[in-house]
Amino acid sequence: MSTFENFEMVDNQIVNNKWIEWNHFGIPNEAGFLRETIRILMLVLGHCLICTKLDGCYFVERKMPEQPQHERCDCTKLNKSQTQVKDVSNSECDIRKFTDYIFRGTGGKKDLFESWGYTLKDSQILQKEFEKQAREQYIKGNYELKGLDYNGQRIAIPINLKGNIFYSGWMVYPNGKLKNTTPFGGWVK
Repeated sequence: MSTFENFEMVDNQIVNNKWIEWNHFGIPNEAGFLRETIRILMLVLGHCLICTKLDGCYFVERKMPEQPQHERCDCTKLNKSQTQVKDVSNSECDIRKFTDYIFRGTGGKKDLFESWGYTLKDSQILQKEFEKQAREQYIKGNYELKGLDYNGQRIAIPINLKGNIFYSGWMVYPNGKLKNTTPFGGWVK
């Protein structure tokens, strides 16, 4: 059963989730420059690239990558409140995801978005709407884990455009930052 089958219900309620920060270095995220310096040093020293990429990322505890990641994994979980996550989280969707991807060429996704009444001229509106909805859904814990590799953790977040609910692909970064990887990743329903 998909996590998103009750999307409308989750969309209209405030959900209290237990949030965690993935911690690989034993240093709080607030350490800033020191933490980034240690991250680079650990990569040079051969620390697990996956754990290093997860360091500082926020997840709902029931929807986080498996821990430990490997036999000698010493990563820990630091508790975060939903308010802490909400206060710092943000989402970024490059406008080129629409101008150079969705509305480029013919057929497929272009036809789909145009059938909903969107054109190339609406790219900035779509960009802002995707950023807004992705952040809101992430804060509610309404996402699914997808691929995890040396690039980091991917998640699928539901987007609702004119009653059409579909997956949108995002990459999770430290401090609650999300970056769009694909605007349309398939249907939720």
